[in-house]
Amino acid sequence: KKRDPIAFEQATQQIEELREQAARGEIILGYVDETGFSSTPDNRYAWTKIGDVHAVDAIRLKRVNVMGCLLSTGKLVTSCLQESVTSTWFYAYLTGIAQQVKQTYNLPLVLIVDNASIHRSKKMADYRELLKTNFSTNLYFIPAYSPELNRIEMVWKQMKYYWRDFQVMTADKIEQWVEKVSNQFGKEYMFTF
Repeated sequence: KKRDPIAFEQATQQIEELREQAARGEIILGYVDETGFSSTPDNRYAWTKIGDVHAVDAIRLKRVNVMGCLLSTGKLVTSCLQESVTSTWFYAYLTGIAQQVKQTYNLPLVLIVDNASIHRSKKMADYRELLKTNFSTNLYFIPAYSPELNRIEMVWKQMKYYWRDFQVMTADKIEQWVEKVSNQFGKEYMFTF
């Protein structure tokens, strides 16, 4: 399937307007998504001599699902689960972010999300209304097949391919590492868009 080029261009312009509003201090903008980290790091390139086989033992341990939000303030807010992310978990996570933003900045919050089923579920539609009413928080849905519009995708890539040590980790170690990245984001863990 392909993305709609007109919808993509419109979304690009609308997100740029939201970024400008955030830069002027009118709103807080957040990029939200989920990802998963397995006990073994994602494949990387390796060189071997001709005829040799490069192999790493695959150890199957528990996977850790991570919900993340990259805020226009520069803060990275993450939450780890050792189970599937559901609409209820997602709502609880967004509520925590919305409460933090309301208490700290008292500005409207716009969260950019993709069209994952947990974001678009019937249950989440009700939750979206609660977020809007209680916390002045709105979700902005990017067009299908447009992950580059959600900046947190770049954070996930950095975490999986550049910042993570190439070693097997237990679920608890993954959670500790994700927390470390969140706490040190913008200091020890940095990159530019």
